[in-house]
Amino acid sequence: MSTMLETEHPADLVRVRRLLARDPFATAYMLGDLDPIYAPYCAWWIASEGARDPDVPDGTGQEHGDRAVLLVYTGLSAPVVLTHGTATGVSAILQNHILELPQRAHVHMPPDHLEVIDRYFTLEKVRPMVRMALRSSQLTLDRVSPPRPGYRPVERVSHRDTGDIIALSEHYPDSFFEPHQLSTGHYYGIRTEEGALVALAGVHIVSRSDSLAALGNIVTHPDHRGRGLSTATTAHLCRELAGEGVALLALNVERKNTSAKRVYEKLGFVDHCTYVEAFMWRTLEQKTQQLA
Repeated sequence: MSTMLETEHPADLVRVRRLLARDPFATAYMLGDLDPIYAPYCAWWIASEGARDPDVPDGTGQEHGDRAVLLVYTGLSAPVVLTHGTATGVSAILQNHILELPQRAHVHMPPDHLEVIDRYFTLEKVRPMVRMALRSSQLTLDRVSPPRPGYRPVERVSHRDTGDIIALSEHYPDSFFEPHQLSTGHYYGIRTEEGALVALAGVHIVSRSDSLAALGNIVTHPDHRGRGLSTATTAHLCRELAGEGVALLALNVERKNTSAKRVYEKLGFVDHCTYVEAFMWRTLEQKTQQLA
């Protein structure tokens, strides 16, 4: 059984949180989207197995046998679909609600959901990814050096720096930077002595309610790589988040990007799980088959 949840109904969101909280690092981006800041951009579907158990109290998630959840987030320039839970549960959601989902979207999913999604969508730009995790209490900064001569100290960047950030992000077409993300107050950069922005580290999500942050848009200009700039900006970002009481830090990195992984490992991040990123879209043939 699957259903679309009412995001204004507290009990429905409790069900989602209970399911996601079983593995907060694996579900960090989805958990963060339960925060009231992001909730208006979210649509949730949940799959459960079996009938409701009347002997289990409401609000635990267990009374419904919840097994999988699918989120559509529309707060970016293109929709993002995220899935978690059992493949059979995600299959039930797609089977019953496919016409309610976007025709084109980015998708983040565990590897075992790939076959299920592939039944309903055409997938392009499929990338194996690693979710890395760190408890802020275990942040290690003893191996972090300040920027080399020729660079200014790490500084907070804001909306007045949007043009420079967009110019830097153009070197990374897969970047998910959106100017409104600067409103989190957690974007930090390094400039050359001449003032050019050449490194950036920020967040996709900061959730006070779940005490977690999903780091992202960590980029360094190709001409300035290998000089410790990503390490310095990411370390500064983690230090600031930890100082504000954010307990769980998560980030995504392409599995083959060993140089980036070394930067994060230096700070204490460890591999937590693997997942897949892709762009998905429905062809006319797929739509016709579904309606047949």
